[in-house]
Order: sequence, then C-alpha cells, then structure tokens
Amino acid sequence: MVKLSLKENSIHGTPLFPLHVYSKFRRTEYYVGFHWHEELEFIYVEDGIMEVTVNSETVKITKGNFIFINSGDLHQVTGTGSSIHHAIVFLPQLLNFEYPDTCQNTILKPLISGQLQFPSITDLDDEVKEYIKDRLIHIISLKNMEDALSSLSIKINLFQIIEVLLRKQLFLRKQADINGKQEKIKKVITYIENNYDRKISLEELASILNMNKNYFSKYFQTAIGKTPVTYINVFRCEKAAALLKNKDLKILDIALMVGFENFSYFIRKFKEYKRHSPANYRKLFYHSE
Repeated sequence: MVKLSLKENSIHGTPLFPLHVYSKFRRTEYYVGFHWHEELEFIYVEDGIMEVTVNSETVKITKGNFIFINSGDLHQVTGTGSSIHHAIVFLPQLLNFEYPDTCQNTILKPLISGQLQFPSITDLDDEVKEYIKDRLIHIISLKNMEDALSSLSIKINLFQIIEVLLRKQLFLRKQADINGKQEKIKKVITYIENNYDRKISLEELASILNMNKNYFSKYFQTAIGKTPVTYINVFRCEKAAALLKNKDLKILDIALMVGFENFSYFIRKFKEYKRHSPANYRKLFYHSE
C-alpha cells in the first residue's frame, strides 16, 4: 500500500475528549519511524532510555525525564533495551475556552495554531523539569478514569504545565523557514518509505526537491541528522528486523525484500545498526518471547 504522507491519522481519545495515554512496555527494543500528527505529544520515560529525534535534534530521554513534541513536528522514537514509556497525545483544541477572554486570545490561540512551540528539554532547569514531571505522572495515573472529574483534572494539569512554561518565558515562536523545511523533508521521507524495496539514487531523491545531489545530501543531513544513504539503510534494517520475526522467511529473501542487493552489505549494515547479525537477532527475538 502506497503511503501518501507521513501524517498519522489515528483517532486519539474520543470526540468528546481527544486525549489518550499510550503506555508501552518493552523487554527488548522499540521503534516508531518518522511521522507527524496534528496532536501535541508529551513522552514520559518511566524506565530505560528512549532516543527521540524531533526534526533535526536527537535527544536521549532517560528514566524520569520527558520530551515535548509539537503539532506537525517530524519525529521518530527508538529504544534499544528494555523500557517503559508513556505518550500523552491530544489535540491542541482540547485547550480551548468557549469564552474569548484575554487568556484565550493571547495564550491559547497562539498555542493551538502552533505559533507558540513547546521548548526543548535542554531549555528547562531541574526545578521546572521536576514540576512538569509530577503533572505528567498525574495525567498518566488518570488515563483509565473516564468521568468528568478525571477529564477536568487532566486539563488542569495541562494548564499547569503551560503556566510554568509561560512564567519562565520558555515557549518558542515558530519560524516560517523551519516549517517549510519540514514539509520538504516529509516529501522525501514519504518517497523513501514507498520505494525502500528497490534501488533509490541520490539524484532521484534530489529531484523531488529540485536540487542537485550534493546540495540535497547536506540539506537532508541538516534536517534529519543522518545522510540520505544512512537513513535509507537504517529504515531498511528496521523493516528487515520486523520480517525476521517470521520464521518461514529466509534471511537472503528478507535482504532482497527490503532493498539490499548485496547480501554481505546487508549483514554488515544490520549488525551495525541492530548490534546483532540477522540470524542472532532472530534467535534473540524468539528466545525473549
């Protein structure tokens, strides 16, 4: 099935309360490739380490820490060992006030429209981090309570997070040139995800953005933090890792299915990115089940 964009169209929560908490428990590894959505997402790591790439910034989120992902941000989440993390995903419109007071017009409208952006965790001091962490844990604890009071409590905690960031003047203004760059990179990544199972040339990718291949390579690496070739190889190895869970597929066939024409190159790259050979990775998966 051809993917037209990287936009996630899942419904989070309900029409009356568009917020959901996704709690993920993994014994080995976790991977969600680049995607974006209209919802805001706050990820809290209860245990282990998660590596989160948001646009061009890759951050390791350790136990007891969190990260904000803004609406429309291109992001990827990976974990290489056992981990527990929680993703609070909600539509920004959940924050709306019906009455158009000063708060609605000067704070919430810019937040909901994306003009105000949640900051990087590197901009937060320890006191603010601890305060926000407590609010996130409270929201997570309320996730299975579906009454009006739990919904109210969740919204109060969200507003408390917003309040402390405003008081510390930590919200950022969205820059138009960054948004334009994101849209271009989304086109290229979508193309890769639709064509990873065959040979993809740099010239082919560069032509999507009407660039020459040398300029495109630098442009892509600045936006994603990886060269186009590295990104394609990592993506193919993740697809191969998923296919290795099927015992009936031969490893050579899997290499060809995900676009590697050279089997020894596939083995080398898979071991480089996944820390195990394909054969050992398959054994480890079935041993951990």
